[in-house]
Amino acid sequence: MHGNTQRSSLPTEAAPVPLDAEACLVALARGSTALMTMEHWADGVDQLLAELGPVTGASRVWILQLVEMRPDKVVQDYVFEWASSERYRLLGHYRGRLFATSRGEPEYQRLVVERQRGCRHDFCTPLLPEGPIRRHLESQATLSMATVPIFVDGRWWGTLGVDDCERAVSWAGPGLDLLESAAQMVAAALYRYQLSHRSRQVELFHKVADCGVWEVSLRNGRVWCSQGLKVALGYPESYPRLPLRRLAARLHPEDRAAIWSRLRAARHIPGHAQFRLDIRVRISHDTWSWYEIIAELEHNEQGEPVALAGVLVDIGRRKHEEEQAQAASECDALTGALNRRGLDRRMAEGPVAWPRHLILLDIDHFKRINDNYGHLVGDALLSRLVDRLAQELRPEDCLVRLGGEEFGVLTSGIQDRQAMAMAERLRRRVAEAPFRVKVPGKGVQLSVGITISLGMARQSRDDEEALGQLMAEADEALYAAKHAGRNVVVPYPGR
Repeated sequence: MHGNTQRSSLPTEAAPVPLDAEACLVALARGSTALMTMEHWADGVDQLLAELGPVTGASRVWILQLVEMRPDKVVQDYVFEWASSERYRLLGHYRGRLFATSRGEPEYQRLVVERQRGCRHDFCTPLLPEGPIRRHLESQATLSMATVPIFVDGRWWGTLGVDDCERAVSWAGPGLDLLESAAQMVAAALYRYQLSHRSRQVELFHKVADCGVWEVSLRNGRVWCSQGLKVALGYPESYPRLPLRRLAARLHPEDRAAIWSRLRAARHIPGHAQFRLDIRVRISHDTWSWYEIIAELEHNEQGEPVALAGVLVDIGRRKHEEEQAQAASECDALTGALNRRGLDRRMAEGPVAWPRHLILLDIDHFKRINDNYGHLVGDALLSRLVDRLAQELRPEDCLVRLGGEEFGVLTSGIQDRQAMAMAERLRRRVAEAPFRVKVPGKGVQLSVGITISLGMARQSRDDEEALGQLMAEADEALYAAKHAGRNVVVPYPGR
């Protein structure tokens, strides 16, 4: 299959087309099943387009086949179509069958060259410059269009596209990704059709190249998967057969157990039982990569499970974005320290080693700084304080901003005297030198000296009541430090 996914250089400022990721993946899985199981590949393509249409919200989903490429023109045929209603149907229209387009127009010639190179295109009609492409789309009342070339055996065979006659949207990103996956499925189905005299095992070997499609026969345990998936797993494209046991060993133990659990439950569901999971797969060495597995368990007429097939979708980017979003939700936007939500999660996870200590600290007389210099200076001072405190902590220690000028340090695996020594280091580090703080908007740098008061408590058992008690005891110790004259460390009584 052709791997070039370069995008068109035409500008777009339209809003992105709204897509439901789960519905799109289910549509691909159903379309893949149709392509694999229907007697003729063209019937499977019709079913695939019928799956794509509703989930994209498009007016039409279509395929143009390249019939002939001449120096002066391109001959194509409008061979497949799904339309949301009869008023959008073009298949059978005299202009759609075996039509020739001149290559003398530079804009269209560029489009042809880009499709030959594997480029994907996203057109929003109102944003297009005047020219043949815009005129063509307007003649069909198309407000937006996306196209992806279909490559078979390394050659441009045709084009898969969607037309929207109701929304001027952008299909860049997930929309084009969805079409490209579908185009690869169509290409694989066509390739399988061209190799119809070979066995079904060989056909499946070439199925949906680079799309992560796989199938396991439950009769003999044989595994077939797409070439792209083979390569991702570290096997040559020509590798004839993947042992099921070796493939299962690539799964994270926790996820492998979850898959077996789903399979046991699906065995008793008649017909085609589907399930989906986010799993970790060891691609190379000891690196775990995130994938979503969408699987269907097929039963025979006697209700016996005979095959397991599906798609494996790389969700590494999505997981990374989820982790970034979680990190952002657990961090204080001003200082970069953890916030209370982050502290709650870390406390709930349990320490690496017992005991665990919580040190609460508060800037002495911080209100005076805000009153004298303004809140912007106070905010800058809080950020500088976090930077200085972090220099005294271990990588496994957590620095948290609880609110205002109150912070906390969660640490584990050290004894009381070591925790007290850490708290004392923090106190001295803050008091030993003033902070250099710029006055926002004025270019003036101030020298601001501050002190902190600290209270420390220890947690020795792991339960929700102990977590609440740890916070309460550390807060009581901090209160005592304030009343002891400030700029001191006070452990909770009895520690």
